[in-house]
Amino acid sequence: MLHRWILISLAFCLLTAYFLGSAISIRAQDIPLSYQLMMAYQPSSYTDQVPTTDTLDPAPTPTTSPAPQVLGDSTAIPSTKRVIKIALLGDSMIDTLGPGAPSLATALAPYLSNYQLNILNYGYGASNIEYAQTRLISDYDYNNQHVPSLISQSPDVIVIESFAYNNFGNTPQGLNRQQTALTNIVDTIKQKLPSCKIIIAATIAPNTTIFGNGIAGLNLTSTEKIEKTATIKLYLNNAIKFATTKNIPLADAYHPSLINGDGNPDYISTKDHLHPSLNGANFFSTILAKTISSLISSRS
Repeated sequence: MLHRWILISLAFCLLTAYFLGSAISIRAQDIPLSYQLMMAYQPSSYTDQVPTTDTLDPAPTPTTSPAPQVLGDSTAIPSTKRVIKIALLGDSMIDTLGPGAPSLATALAPYLSNYQLNILNYGYGASNIEYAQTRLISDYDYNNQHVPSLISQSPDVIVIESFAYNNFGNTPQGLNRQQTALTNIVDTIKQKLPSCKIIIAATIAPNTTIFGNGIAGLNLTSTEKIEKTATIKLYLNNAIKFATTKNIPLADAYHPSLINGDGNPDYISTKDHLHPSLNGANFFSTILAKTISSLISSRS
C-alpha cells in the first residue's frame, strides 16, 4: 500500500509542474533514477481483502493413524488360548501346594503353552478320603472361606491324591475303605462329568527317621515313626494298585522319591518333616505335569 501512495504523490507533483508551465525545465535526467523506476513499475491488480477459501485449493483432509495401545492395567489382551481347568483333590499334601498350585503351573507351562491354565486346589488339611466324597458334590467351609463343590466347577481334569497321610490304620478293613472311597469318587465324576479326565496321584514317601519332627505336641518314638510311615506307604501303594487295576492314569511320585526304601529327606519340609519341601513340591508337580499333559495332548 505504501509504495502505491508514493507513486501517486509523485505523479501528482510532476503533472502540476507541467500544467503550470513552470519556468523550471524538468528533464528526465533531472528526475532521480529511483523515482523513474517507481513510475515505471506497473503492479498487478491488488486487493487487500483476505482471499476466500473458494480461491484456494482445498486443504487435504488429515489422515490419522490409530493410536498405539499401551499395555497396562486398563488394556485387556484378548486371549485365544483354550482354558484348561484342573482340580486337585487331596489332604494337606495337596493343600500345601498353595492356591493355584504354582509349582504345578510352572511344571505344566512347557507342555501346555497353547492353553490357559486354571488350577483349583481342593486340598483340605487333616481330612480323609471319605470326606473328599462329600466335598466332591457339596459346598463346605475351609479356613474361613466358603468353597463350592468340586463338581460344580466342571473341571476338565480331576487329580485324586491318595490321602495316604490321613489313613484308616494298618488293617485290611482300612485299606478296603480307601479302595471303596476311590471307587465312589471315580464313579461320581464319571456320572456327573462324563468328559472329565481322571488321574490318581501318589505323593512323596515319608521318611522313617525324621517323620513328624518339629510338629508341636507330636513326640513320636522311633517305633511309632516306623509304624506310621509303614502304614502311609501301604496306602500309597494301595492307591497305585487301584489306578493300575482300574486302568486310570497314574502320577506316581512315591516310588521315585524313595532312597533305600525310605523317603528322600530333600523332598520333605525341614519345619515339620512331613509335608513336601519346595523341592518336594516341584518334584511331585513335575511328575504330575507329565501325566496331565499326556492326557490333554491325547484329548486334542
